[in-house]
Amino acid sequence: MIDDFDDDNLKAPEALKDMLVSEIELIRDAMTIVNMFLGENMLAGVKYLQEFEPKKNNTHE
Repeated sequence: MIDDFDDDNLKAPEALKDMLVSEIELIRDAMTIVNMFLGENMLAGVKYLQEFEPKKNNTHE
């Protein structure tokens, strides 16, 4: 059974925790910067392109 595991043996070393937190913060910062430059511009570009999309006519002639 799995009941034999001791919680003290399952804890990660403090240095590993610090490295993981540092990597997560780096990824979060990078995503924030990417979103600043692409997020709003991409949304505006999609809205702009939708203006040129042909309108659908639902009336049957």
